[in-house]
Amino acid sequence: MWLEPGYDYGRFGAWMLDWPGCFAWGRSRDAVLARAHPAVHRFVSWLADHGESLVGPEPGRPEIVEEVPAVLVDGYELNALFAVEQREVGGVELEQAIRRIGWAREDLLALAERIDAFEGSKGSLPPESRDAGETALGAQAGRTADAVLRHVAGAGIWLSSRLDRALGAVRYDGPTRDGERTPFVEAAHAWAMARVRDLHSTDAVGVATDGKGERWTLAKVLRRHLYHQLDHLEELDRRLCVAEGRLDRVELRSDSPVSVKALIALLRAAGLGGPARMDPDRLQRALDGSTSTVSAWDGDRLVGFARIVSDEASNAYVSTVAVDPRWHDRGLGTRIMRRLMEGRDEVKLVLEARPGADGFYERLGFQPARHAMARPRLR
Repeated sequence: MWLEPGYDYGRFGAWMLDWPGCFAWGRSRDAVLARAHPAVHRFVSWLADHGESLVGPEPGRPEIVEEVPAVLVDGYELNALFAVEQREVGGVELEQAIRRIGWAREDLLALAERIDAFEGSKGSLPPESRDAGETALGAQAGRTADAVLRHVAGAGIWLSSRLDRALGAVRYDGPTRDGERTPFVEAAHAWAMARVRDLHSTDAVGVATDGKGERWTLAKVLRRHLYHQLDHLEELDRRLCVAEGRLDRVELRSDSPVSVKALIALLRAAGLGGPARMDPDRLQRALDGSTSTVSAWDGDRLVGFARIVSDEASNAYVSTVAVDPRWHDRGLGTRIMRRLMEGRDEVKLVLEARPGADGFYERLGFQPARHAMARPRLR
């Protein structure tokens, strides 16, 4: 990962530049490290939905390749340019980026149609009710879907103009942002992609500094194009998920059989696949030794899991809490944990929170234990 401290006015941004456009963020260094692997899994899964096969990394703590902080100048945030982006963009890489940006745009338009249908019968899509700090663009999360689409299209024009100072200004003169949505969105996308092709043919590196003092290259422009669309695609899908009650259609099963193979796949996707958990025999023994389990199912797909080992009188240990990355930030983990804790008000619950997950467990009533001790596994 390439780390950007100070991203979005004080958070930590993490860019997985082996997969340009793949991004995670967190309020702390530990939090963003914990979110990196699920972000890659979600990105790779999104590509697979469009017929592009990529192999994601094995679970583990990410390596920080480079750290470049965002800088505030008179209240304006100048974002990072990483060393690996100060290079030529190859022709294959360019077309791959344009293709992926096109997929993100198509997904946004398809999602907008679903939102239009929802709003036509049930009123405006509600803003996110969760803490605004939990979204990368939390302050803007209450905008209408129509406003988000226009914003994304306008940002595409802006991004493709970042290298104008080095390569000559070409102004967008198509349908306006305040006119009909579809003509503007389509024209803005076509202009932005034609512009990056023109820039590539002129200078495949394209180093430039814009009027605010932010440094850009063609690689950074392409990375930000895809990330920005995917970020808002995720935001709108979260909001529609809540509005449609999609979470309520996920079935929670208590003490229902779960195959080790399906659980390993879930743990790997969630970035929780350490050696002990990837061993099928050990994981089966862990399941067999559990007092109770809660599994979450989207149709026939396992999308969440947690288990507890308890004397059912005074003490219990919660373990193996995992949620599929496509269900992150949609309330599924909270549902699973509440089901697992149900009926155990007299029992002290203990768990090991992964770095960055403290806030999630604190909202469920857990508190840091100052005097806890643990003997690590010896093998």
